[in-house]
Amino acid sequence: MEQQFTLEETLATDLSQVMPLVERIAQKVLALTASAEETFQVKLALEEALTNAMRHGNLLIAKQVVTVKVKASRERIILDIHDQGKGFDFSNLRDPTQGENTERISGRGVFLMRKLMDDIEFYDAGSGVKMVKSFRLKPGA
Repeated sequence: MEQQFTLEETLATDLSQVMPLVERIAQKVLALTASAEETFQVKLALEEALTNAMRHGNLLIAKQVVTVKVKASRERIILDIHDQGKGFDFSNLRDPTQGENTERISGRGVFLMRKLMDDIEFYDAGSGVKMVKSFRLKPGA
């Protein structure tokens, strides 16, 4: 059984590249020891982070890139996503569960990332995000 994996990849700002990378990482995570539920949580958080980096960070400018670094073991995964945008004020996000925010079609990505992962921190004025999730070991693993 594979014990760990690392990956570093640079993606062009092209939303069609998000899911193939997310699926590739998810397969490796599931093979380590994560449950299907934990793998789904990682997939969703990673998809949100990559989509936000391309759409809101790089403003869908094709010549800009998103860097993805992954370090995973049987115990946890660390995801680091960095775009070339100007960043954002991550300390002043609307709560999508409150008032008129519940009617908005967007604005739930960071909220979901925070709920799905154990730790999330923004850096470089919001152009980078580091997310960590610890795994429960499968029985017999």
